[in-house]
Parts: sequence; structure tokens; C-alpha cells
Amino acid sequence: MMTQAALICRVNGRDQQQISLFDRGFQFGDSIFETARFYIDRCPFWSLHLKRFSQACERLAFHFDVAKLQAEYQYICQLLQAQGQREAIVKFQLSRGESLRGYAHPDGEANLVALAFSAVPFDQAVAAKKLELSLINLAKQPLLAGLKHGNRLEQVLARQKLSSSCDDAILLDSEQHVIEAISSNLFYKQDGHWLTPDLSFSGVAGVVRAYLLERAALRVSSTPLTVEQLLQSEAVCLANSVQGIQAVESLMIASGPLQGLHKWQGEGENVTASESLSQIYREGFTLPARSSE
Repeated sequence: MMTQAALICRVNGRDQQQISLFDRGFQFGDSIFETARFYIDRCPFWSLHLKRFSQACERLAFHFDVAKLQAEYQYICQLLQAQGQREAIVKFQLSRGESLRGYAHPDGEANLVALAFSAVPFDQAVAAKKLELSLINLAKQPLLAGLKHGNRLEQVLARQKLSSSCDDAILLDSEQHVIEAISSNLFYKQDGHWLTPDLSFSGVAGVVRAYLLERAALRVSSTPLTVEQLLQSEAVCLANSVQGIQAVESLMIASGPLQGLHKWQGEGENVTASESLSQIYREGFTLPARSSE
């Protein structure tokens, strides 16, 4: 397995690996972030990352000129090309700045952290994922729903409890409706159509999800999704901007009336079912078509 290494570390446009102890992102999770895959000379779907970042700044009242993020993004891409990196993972995190104790914040300057990490070569032809149903529920908070903010303890706890035999876990909200996986959005096929849960109250609205919605490759479900309904779907897959479209093979439920290992289809069949989404994704990513061999 490839060891991950930090390639670039910058704070507010300068090469730097430290940030103040008074940074509000460190103190309170008062921050937003974007994680994207760099490929050859750019981050595919960057415009959607920038759009989500801008929306988060507006909704959370971050006073920040988004043009600074665009300039830093372009500089990071140039640095990675100069290093000879064809693939990497980049992360931009914006905090509200610095303050002393207490939640109230002064009108100070926000801190922008830019990081780049080594990455294994991108491959959509990976084995279908084995999931489990997490016991960690997502809180319902419409003010934060859809945003990629710095309060990720729910995901940290879910990842901490993930069984070693599973690749990811499905997260429910407090009303036991299916929302997403730990770090990916969830899509399910019903009556020949791909759907995705509504994220008006919980979850992160991912950029691959946004891209596929723009392309009318899937639509947001008009009704909440139960675990039982998910198990009755024709196929399931996950998606995020780092790993792309990931077919799902099975779901393990440890307890309750639905306890047991549930499989939608054989591994190869489920990969085939998600191929329509993968093809549209690759068009945006500018990846070559997968070999039929």
C-alpha cells in the first residue's frame, strides 16, 4: 500500500506548516473545506467545488474573497505540475480566523490552508464495496445540511466503529432514514432510474452528485428512504470526488429485524448496473473509457 505524503503545505498564500492555536477552525470546527483529486493539470469538477465553497461562505457568513481561493488553486496546480505529479489529492480549508475563548468572533481575517497529498493512480475498475449499517446517526440541522464544514465528529465516530471487513458504512439520520456513506454520497436504482436521498436536513452535497444531477443522470428522491426500501432497490453505488463512482456489493446489518448480510446482485452485475453513471462521470473527468477486457 502506498504511504500518503504531504507534498504542499501553505497558509494564507505562504509555504507554512503551522497555524495559530487561536484559529477558530482548531478551536470550534468553525471552518469549511473542499477535497478534490488533481489529475494531470487540474482538478476535475473544480467549478462545482468553487460553487459549493462560495455557498458555504454565504450561508455561514464567512467574510472571504473567493477569488483568493481560485488564485491559490491555480498556484497549487502549477506547483504539482512542476513537481512532476500527475495525480494528487488537494484540500483547501478556510477558518473564520482567530479569536480567544468564547464562541463570539471578531471581524478578523479568515485563514486559508492549502494542502496537497500524494495519491495512488485513479482507477474506476475497483472491486464493489462491502458496506455495513452504522450505529452512528446524523443530526438533522438544515442550517448546515449540504455543507462541507469542519464539524466532522459524526463521520469520525462512524469511521472509528467501522468493521475491518467492510469498506464503508451507511449513515442514517435521527429518524432512521438513509442519508449517505461516511465520506461518499449514496445512489440507488429504482424502477430503472437512479435516485439519491434528499440532503435538506443532513449530509454533504458532494460535487459528483451535483454533476450527475446537472446531467440528469439521477434525481433527488421525493420521499425519505428507509433501509428496507434500500435493500429492495435494483443496485446501489457510492460517489465522491476522490474515488469517483464506487459500485456496492453488499450491506451487513448487525442487529434488528433486518439483521444479516444483504446482497443486491453479484459483484460483476452491480458494477455493470453503475456503469451508466461511471461513463458520465468519466466524461467530466476526461478519463478514457474503461476497457471491456
